[in-house]
Amino acid sequence: MSMSKASRPCAMYEPLNYRSLPTRAPQTSSRPNQTQSPGRQSLIRSLELAPASKPASNRVPVSWASASSAQSSSAAPATPSAAGRSLASPNSPEVRPRPSTKSKATPPTSPLQRSRSQTQTTPTSKAVSSPSQRTRESRSPQPTGPITSGTASNVQSPPKRFFACGERDEVYFALNQVLSCMAEADAALFQVLRESGQTNGSRNADFGNGDASKKTVTEVRQFISAASEYNGRFIQQITDTGHALRFLGNENDRLHAEVARLEGEKVQSAKTLAECQAECERKIAEMQLEMTTQAGTFFAECGRTMEANKAEMMKRVSEFAAEKERFETERVAMAKDMESFRTKLAAEEEEMKTKISRLHEECELKVTEQKLAADRRVAEGRLQTEEQLRMERQVTNHIMHVLRELPPLQSAMELGDLRLLEEELQKWKGDELPERFGECKGVVQAVLGLARERLAVWRDLERTWKEVLREVERVPAKSTSLAVLSQQGQRVFRVLKEAQLTRMDLQRSDPEAAESIRKVLLAWQERVTAYSNNVQGLIIRRVVNCPQLGPFDFADLDICLHLVDRVESRNDVFLLRAQALIEDKNTAPKDFRSLLTHLGTMLFFLKYIKYEDLKLTYTEFQRQLRSNAGLDSAVVEYLRSAERVYPPGSELVKLSNDKDLTDRKIIDSVLKQLRKPACSGYIPSFIAGQDSLGPFREIFYQWAVAVRNKFNLLVLPHHTQVVCMLMFRCFLESGKSSRTPHTLIAQVGTGEGKSMIVAALAVYVVLVLRKKAHVVVDDDTLLERDFSTFKCVFDAFQIEMPNSRQRPLSAVLCVSEEQLASRGKEPFLSTRVDPDADICYCEAKHVQSFYASIARGQNCDFSGFDDCVLILDEVDALVIDEEPNEVFVYPNEELSEMATSVASILASGSSKEKLSTLQASTQHPAAPRVIAEMVKEWAHGERLVAGQDFVYSKEAGRNLMLQAGRANPKSWSLALECRNFQDGLMPRILFQERLFVMSRPRVFRRYHRILGLSGSPGSSPERQFLADTYRAAFVSVPPFLKTCKGCAFREATPARLGSQQRAVYVEGSSEAQFRRVAEVVLEARKRVPVLVIARDRAQVDDIVTYLREVASSLSFGVGVAEDIIRSLSRNLYESDPEQWKENLNKSTLPVGDRNNQSGTTKHWRVTVTDPRGGRGTDYRVDDPHVDAEGGLLLVPTVVPSSRREWTQFLGRTARQDCRGQFCCILAAADYDALIKKHRQQLPVVGGLDVVETLLGWGDKEVAEKLKASAALYNCGVRANELCEEVFGSRPELLQDPRARECLVEVCQRLRWLSVHEINNAFKRLPGFDPALVATEAKDLGRPVELHGTVAVNGIGLSQLSMVPPKIIIFCLDVSASMMSRDTKTPLTRFETCVSRMRRILHEQIRDCDWVGIVVFGPSVQVVVPLTLKGQAGNLFESRLAGLRPQIAGGTCFFDAVAHCLQLISQPGLQIPSVAKRWLVCLTDGDDLGSRPQNSQGQWVSNMLDASPPANFSLVIITVGVLKRINANIIDSWVQKVCARNGLGKHLCEKDAATIARAFDVVAECLAAEVGGATEC
Repeated sequence: MSMSKASRPCAMYEPLNYRSLPTRAPQTSSRPNQTQSPGRQSLIRSLELAPASKPASNRVPVSWASASSAQSSSAAPATPSAAGRSLASPNSPEVRPRPSTKSKATPPTSPLQRSRSQTQTTPTSKAVSSPSQRTRESRSPQPTGPITSGTASNVQSPPKRFFACGERDEVYFALNQVLSCMAEADAALFQVLRESGQTNGSRNADFGNGDASKKTVTEVRQFISAASEYNGRFIQQITDTGHALRFLGNENDRLHAEVARLEGEKVQSAKTLAECQAECERKIAEMQLEMTTQAGTFFAECGRTMEANKAEMMKRVSEFAAEKERFETERVAMAKDMESFRTKLAAEEEEMKTKISRLHEECELKVTEQKLAADRRVAEGRLQTEEQLRMERQVTNHIMHVLRELPPLQSAMELGDLRLLEEELQKWKGDELPERFGECKGVVQAVLGLARERLAVWRDLERTWKEVLREVERVPAKSTSLAVLSQQGQRVFRVLKEAQLTRMDLQRSDPEAAESIRKVLLAWQERVTAYSNNVQGLIIRRVVNCPQLGPFDFADLDICLHLVDRVESRNDVFLLRAQALIEDKNTAPKDFRSLLTHLGTMLFFLKYIKYEDLKLTYTEFQRQLRSNAGLDSAVVEYLRSAERVYPPGSELVKLSNDKDLTDRKIIDSVLKQLRKPACSGYIPSFIAGQDSLGPFREIFYQWAVAVRNKFNLLVLPHHTQVVCMLMFRCFLESGKSSRTPHTLIAQVGTGEGKSMIVAALAVYVVLVLRKKAHVVVDDDTLLERDFSTFKCVFDAFQIEMPNSRQRPLSAVLCVSEEQLASRGKEPFLSTRVDPDADICYCEAKHVQSFYASIARGQNCDFSGFDDCVLILDEVDALVIDEEPNEVFVYPNEELSEMATSVASILASGSSKEKLSTLQASTQHPAAPRVIAEMVKEWAHGERLVAGQDFVYSKEAGRNLMLQAGRANPKSWSLALECRNFQDGLMPRILFQERLFVMSRPRVFRRYHRILGLSGSPGSSPERQFLADTYRAAFVSVPPFLKTCKGCAFREATPARLGSQQRAVYVEGSSEAQFRRVAEVVLEARKRVPVLVIARDRAQVDDIVTYLREVASSLSFGVGVAEDIIRSLSRNLYESDPEQWKENLNKSTLPVGDRNNQSGTTKHWRVTVTDPRGGRGTDYRVDDPHVDAEGGLLLVPTVVPSSRREWTQFLGRTARQDCRGQFCCILAAADYDALIKKHRQQLPVVGGLDVVETLLGWGDKEVAEKLKASAALYNCGVRANELCEEVFGSRPELLQDPRARECLVEVCQRLRWLSVHEINNAFKRLPGFDPALVATEAKDLGRPVELHGTVAVNGIGLSQLSMVPPKIIIFCLDVSASMMSRDTKTPLTRFETCVSRMRRILHEQIRDCDWVGIVVFGPSVQVVVPLTLKGQAGNLFESRLAGLRPQIAGGTCFFDAVAHCLQLISQPGLQIPSVAKRWLVCLTDGDDLGSRPQNSQGQWVSNMLDASPPANFSLVIITVGVLKRINANIIDSWVQKVCARNGLGKHLCEKDAATIARAFDVVAECLAAEVGGATEC
C-alpha cells in the first residue's frame, strides 16, 4: 500500500544506486579456471541484488542492528581460492542476477514505492503479508536478543503506537530492508578486505604480478569512499525520516483523541435516542387512548342513527301497506269500469257496422255518377280537340297564304328594285286585308308598312336624282357655276348614300340612273379639278358602282379627286399606281384616301433616295449630338457602334442615278440585293462573311416585298432609319445597370418614317431578344392605321421553338368593345393586352389595364413585365404631371353581405337606431365604413335617372351604367348597386373596396426597356423628368432631306407681314388682335393659303365671324365670305364631320373654278382652327406658285405653354420639301396673369424673342406642375411597391380583415400621406416589415394636407373623404328675362337653372362641402350664406323653392360676382386650407345696374389680381349674345383664374335650349369620387 501525499514526510531520501557508482570495468583473466573468492561474490551479489531484493520480514532499523553488522562480517565465509580473483562483469553468468518477473518495470516515483518495487521484483525474497497481517504480527511478542541478518526471529517490533497506521508499517519495513542490505554490504566488504590482506603476500604466486591486486585495492578504496559518502547521506535521510515519524506520531495522537471524542458523542447519541424512544412510546399510548374514545363515540352515534333509520323504515312500510290497499281498491273499481266499457264498445261496433254498410251503398252510387260525368268530359274533350285541330288547320292555312303571297314583296325589298316593289304593292291595295290571313294579319300589316315606307323613300330618291338630271339637261355644265355643280354633286351623292342605307339598287330600279349620276359627278369633277385624268373618272365609277360605301362621303370623294389631280406627263408613275389601286376590287372606297396619301409619300422619298449619303448621315447625327446639351455618353457610344456595324460604303443596296426605280425588273434585282448582301473589300474584317445588320435586313426585305405587291413600288429604309435602329439595337443589347439608360428616346420628325422604325424594332425584339413587344400609340385612328399597314410584315416571320419547330409570329391589335362587336371575330383583335401575343399594338390605357389584370389575378406575378419591351410612338404618355396614381378595387364577399343587410334596413324604412345596432353587433373593423358608404350611396341611387344615368339591360337582367351614351356592363358603382336592389333586380349588394395602388410611371419602368420615338421630346423640365423618372437618354434623328446631297431642307420661317412688317405682333387687346389678324390674313390670302390657330373653340367662332364681317365689308358677298373664311373647330367636327372634312380639303385649294385660273390670279382661303387642329392634321399644299410665295402661312393667335405643342403648330407648314412661313399675332391681355406671376414684361418690339419668352414661361409652368406632383408620385411609387409585395408574396394577409382595412385606409388617404407615413401604415400589417422591401421613392412629405372627418347624413359614423371639401357659391340671375320659355322644354330659363342646381346639390356636392346661393337682379341678395351641407337639412331645398324671378329691370352681374368673391374669401370659417373654392355664375344678358365704380368689372379684376381666393375656380355661363366688351371682361377673368392654376371656363350659350348642357359641364367639373362610389 503506497503512502498518500498528505501523510508523506516533508523531505524524503533518494537511495544510492550501487550500479551507478564509478567502477572500472573488470579485466577478465586469461586463465579459464580462475574463480572469485566467496567474499567478493557476496559483495557483488549484495550490490547487484540489494536494490531489487524482496525484503524479509526480519529486517530492522539500523539503530536496532548495530551489532548485527559485526556478526554478519565475522560470520561471512572465507574462501582462499577466491582471494586473487577480479570482479566479474555484471553480465557474466557467474554473477548475473536472476531475472525479475517483470522485464520492464516502471521506476518507483518515491522511496517507499521504489522499496516496494524492489520487494516485489526480487525473485529470492519471501512473500510479504498484507499490512494488516503485519500489524498483527508486529503486535505479537518478539525476542529481544541481538539481531542478525539471516534470522527473522531476532527482529524487534517497533513501538506499538507506530503500528496504528498501515503506511507507517511500510516505512519501518523499508528501513529494515535497507539496513539489512547495508549490513550484508559491510560484511561482504570486510570479507573482501580480509581476502585482500591474505592475498597481498602471495600475489606473485597466485597472479604472477601485482597489477590486479593494486587495481582491486584501488577499486575497494574507491568503493569505500563512495560507500562512506552514501552512508552520510543515508544517515541524514534517516534523520529526516525520524522527523517525519514524529509528525506521524503526533498525527496518530490527534486521531486517537478524535476517536475518543467520537466515542463520547456515540454515548451521548445513544442516551438521546433512548429518551426519544421513551417519548414516542408515551405519545403512542396517548393516541391509542384517544382513538379508543373516538371509536366509542362513533359506535354510539351509529347505533342512534340505525335506530332512527329503523323507525323511519317501519313508518314507510306501514305507508306502503296502506298504499297497497288503496291500489287494490282502485283495481277493483277499474275492473268494473272495464266491464262497462266492453259492453259500450260492443254496442258501438254494431252501430259502426250499420253505418259502413250505409256508406258503402252511398259510395257505389257516387262512383256510378262520377263515371257518367267522366264519360261526358271525355266526349267534350274530344270535341274541343277536334275544334282546336280545325282552328290550327285554319291558322296553318293563313300562314300558308302569307308564305305564298308575302315572299314576292319581301324579295322586291331585298333586291332593292323600285319597279318590282311598286308592282308587288299594287297587289295589296286597300286598307283591309283579306280574311284568309286570319291571325297573321299583324305580320302581314307590318311587312306591308315597311314596304310602303321603303317605297316612299325610294320614290323620293328617284325624284331627287331625276330633278338633278333635269337641271343638268336644262343648263349645260359649262355654263353652270361651280357652286351649283357642287350642290348637284352633293345631292346625287346623297342619293347614292341613302339608296345604300335603304337597300335600293339603282341598277335594278333604273339602269340609266347610275350612269346619269356618274355623268353629273364627272361634270362637277372637271370643274373642281385642275387636271382631269382617267384616274379621277375611275374613282367616280368605283364610287357609283360600289354596293357599300360605308363612312365614305362626298368630302372624301372630293379629297380623293384632288389627291390625283396631277399633270399626267409629270406624274405618270403616281397615276399608274393610283389607277392600279383604284381598279383593285379588294380596295374599298373608304381606303382610297389613305392609300393615295401613302402612295404620294412613298414617291416623295423615292424621288430623293438616289441622293441619300451615308457619310452625310453620320455627320448630321454627330452635329445633332453636339447641339444637344447634357448628352449622355452612352448615346455617343451607341452611334459609334452603329457606325462600326454600318459604315459608309456598306449601304443596303447600291443605287445609281441611271436606274429607273419604278421598273419591275430593277425593283426585283434591288430586292434580291437587299436580301443577300455581297461582301466587298471595304467591309471591315470583323464583319466580313456575315451580315452586320442581322435580322433588320430581312425585316426591310419583307416590308419592301409587301409594298411592291401593293403599290408596285420600291421602298427602302432611309439611312437615318437604319442608323436609328442600330442605335436602338446597341441600347437593347447593352447590359443593364443603374448607370446605363433604361429608356432611349429618339426625336424623329413628322413624316420621317417613324411608324416603320417602330414596327421593325418590334419584330427585332421578338425575333432576337425573345421578348414581347408592346407598341403604344395614343390615337385610336393612328393605332389601327399603323397595325394594318405592317401586319403583312408581322405575318411573314416565324419564331424558332425549342424543339426545332417554328410557329408564326402573333400580333394583336387592342380595340374597344364596340369595335370588336362591329368587326366580327377577327383573330387579331382584342379588347385587352394579350399576354401570349408577341407584338401588341395598344394605347396607354391598355397597358394599365394589363397591369390591373395581373394585380387582380390569382398569382399576382408581376415578373412578366421583365420579358416585355415598351415601344412608344409618342412620349406624351410618359410625362405625367397631374395624377400619376390609380387605385384598384376588389370585391369582398363578407362586406357584400354586410352591405346587403344595410340595404335591407334602409329599404324597410327603419330608423337609424337599427343601423347603430347592426354596427354594434358586428366585430368587423370595416363595419363603420361600410354603413357610412351605404347610407350615402343609397340616397344617391334613389336620385339616379333612368335613360340618363343608367339603362335596363335585358341580357344582363339589371341596370347598367351609361358612359358616353352607352351601357357599360363592366362598370361598377355602389350607387347603381343600391338602385338595382331598390328596383328588385338584384337580391344582394356587390361591395368592392380599394386595396391596390398602381403608379403609372412605375408600371412603365417595370418593362425590360423603353423605346420612345417622338416628334418632340418636350421642354427641358419634361426632358429632365423623363431622365429622372425613367433614366432616359435622348438622341435626335436628322431629317431625311438633310442627309441627301444637294437637297434643301425646309423649315417654317418667320414672315414679316402687315403694315408694320413684323413676324410677331403683340396687340394690347382682343379687338386690336382681331383687326391685325384681318389685316394680315386677308392680304396674304391673295398669294398663299392661310391657317389661323385660335386660342380655343370659342375664339375660333369669334375670329370666323369677325373675318367674314370684314370680308363682306370689302365688297365680298356673303356667300363668298363664307367660302373664303372657313372654320375647322372641334365643335364643327362634332356637329358636322362631313362639313369639317370639306373645309379641311378646301383649306389649301384656290377659290373658284380651277380650270379658269392662272398662277397669278389665284386667291386662297383662310381657315381658322383651334389647338386641336394644330396637331396631327395634314394640310397638303402642292401648288408650285404657293411654294414660290413662301408656302402655307401659319398665323397663331396664341403661343402654347408646351414646346412640344409649339413644334406641332409649326409642323403644319413646311412639310416634306415645301416651304413654310408663320406670323404670330398675340394679345397682351391673354398674358397679363403670366406677366405678373413671372414679373417679366414681353419685349416691346415683337420678334421671335417674344415666342421664346412665352415658351420659357411655359417651361416654368411645367416645372412647377412636375414639382407639385413629385410628392404624390413618390407616395404612389412606395405604395405600389408595398402592394406588389403584399399581393405577390404575402397573399395570406388579404384574408385578415384588419389587414385589409389597413390597405383600404392607405388607398383612401394616399393623397395625404408621406412616404414615411405609408411605411408606418404598412407596418401595422401582421408580420410585414416595409423596411425589407427595396424602394425607389423619395420622401418629399405629404402631397396635400389632410382634413378631418365629417358626419354622414346625421349618423354618428366617422367617414374619411377621398378628396378635400369644396366651397361652392351659386350666383344666379333672377331678372325678368329669366322667365322666358325658350328652352324648348316646358320649363322657363329660371326653372331649368333651379332644377339643374338641385341635381348638382344632390349628386356632385357632399355633406362635407360648403354651399352658398346668391341671386342678383336690380340688386344682390344672399339667399343662403356659406353653410355645411351635412348640417343644412332642408335649407337649400326650401330656399330654392321660394325663389322667383323679379319683375323689376336691371342686372347687377358685376356687383354680384364681386360680392361672391368677398363671401368665398371671408375669414372665420372652419374650412381646411386645401379646400377647393368654386364660383358658378349664370347671367342671360349684359350687366345693367352695377355701381359706377364696378361698371366694367373693375372690382372683380382688382380682386383677382391683388388677392384672389386660394384654390379658386370660376365657371360663368352666359345665355344669349353679350356685348363684345362684356364678353372680353369675362374672358379676362377666366384667363386670370387659369393663370393661377385654377379652372376657368366661360360657357357661351347662344341659345337658351343649351342651358341644361352648360350645367352638365359644371357638374363634370364638380364631380368627385366619394367612398369608392364609382370605379370602372
